[in-house]
This record gives sequence, structure tokens and C-alpha cells, in this order.
Amino acid sequence: MKEFFSDVPGIEFVEFGLLHISLLIAIVIGSILIYIYRDKLRNYKYEKRVRYSMASFALLFEFALYAWKIGNGIWTWEDGIPLGVCGIALFLAIIAMYTKKFLIFEIGFFWSFGGIISVMFPDIPFSVDKFRFYQYMFGHMFFFFMYIYMLFVLEFIPTFKSFKKSYVAMVGSAVVLIIINTILDTNFFFLAESDGTPFELFEGSGQALYLIGVYITVSLLMSIWYLPFYFYHKKNKAQKAK
Repeated sequence: MKEFFSDVPGIEFVEFGLLHISLLIAIVIGSILIYIYRDKLRNYKYEKRVRYSMASFALLFEFALYAWKIGNGIWTWEDGIPLGVCGIALFLAIIAMYTKKFLIFEIGFFWSFGGIISVMFPDIPFSVDKFRFYQYMFGHMFFFFMYIYMLFVLEFIPTFKSFKKSYVAMVGSAVVLIIINTILDTNFFFLAESDGTPFELFEGSGQALYLIGVYITVSLLMSIWYLPFYFYHKKNKAQKAK
């Protein structure tokens, strides 16, 4: 049991191996199931309990991470507080699930792609024999599912205004965190270095070009994430005009 909770890597995690691909497929299947059963979940008399349970489970998983780091003596201010894209998006999702506040949802929704990216390109060296593997993978998958739940079950449909709010919040947070990273020598939002993420493509050409590369990539991902809703609203507008 002690080995299971240790921070010493054991079985090697193979990126895009069978296990990894199975996790990515699970994200797709989970999202489809939420969509298929959206009406039943929405009209379920205990829907509130389902929503609260999902939020509580996500919160428990996050606290389990803090406990794991403290227990292994590796907790630091840099990665011990939720100031990453996924961390902020997670807590926005939890609050939105508890309160049903669309404003909170619309800010965090366009950051939720971080959950998928994190599962696609995990920055941990652990596999199925370690607790951290389950906490990391299921934690990121679950916070993405919360946004999918609010999208389909609560019918929180993002608009272009939602996109603008989310984008401004992202850029504003990045500016603040660049300052914090410079002062405290931290790496929030991976704005100082890639640390094993796909952002390593932009390293080697200086900090300014690295930040430009990160900015363009995130802007592109957020824009792609908005595209389905752009066409959704365009279609609805055309139908109403008939």
C-alpha cells in the first residue's frame, strides 16, 4: 500500500499505448453517454444530488492530490495551489455545478480543453501501479465531464460573449501569472517553460517567442473550441429568420 501512494515511478506509462488510448476513448464515450441521457438526467427528481455528487467527487480528488503531495513531502507553493489552467477551470466547474451560475460556467468552459490536453499529453511519469496516475487521469477527465454535463443537461450554451469573457479572463490571468512567475521563479500556466508539455515546440528561441507561441496556441485552441457554438447559433438565427 505504501508503494502505491509513493512518488517513486514504477511501471512505465507508454504514451498512446493501449492504456492511454483506452482513456481517450473513455472521454469520448463518457461525453456521448451524458449527451444521450441528457433529458433523463435533466428531469430526474434527484438531479441536484447527481450534480452535487459530481462536484463533491471532483473536489475530493483535488484534495487527495494535496494530501498525496504533503504525505510524500513534495508539496510546494508552485504546484500546490490551483493556479494552472486545469486547476482554475476545475474550481470554476465545481462552483458552477453547485450554484448553477452560467457566468461562472461560461468563463471556465473554454478552458476545459485543458482536461483533454492533459490526458493526451500527461506530464507525470506514473502508471497503473501508482495512486497519482488515477488521481491525475480521472481528475482531469472528470472535470471535463462536469462541463459536458452543464452543456447538455443544464443546457448552458456558450455564446460569443461567453467566449470573449473567457478569453479576456485567460489573457488577464496570464499577464498576472507572468509577473508572479518572474518574481517567484514559478511556472504557472507553463508560461516560464514547457515542462514536458507540447509547448516545448516553442522553446529554444528566447522567452518572448516562447510566450508568443503559447499565446497563439491557446488562442487557436479556444477559437476551435468555440466553432461548434458559432455554427449552432448561426443555424438557430437562420431558422428564426425564416
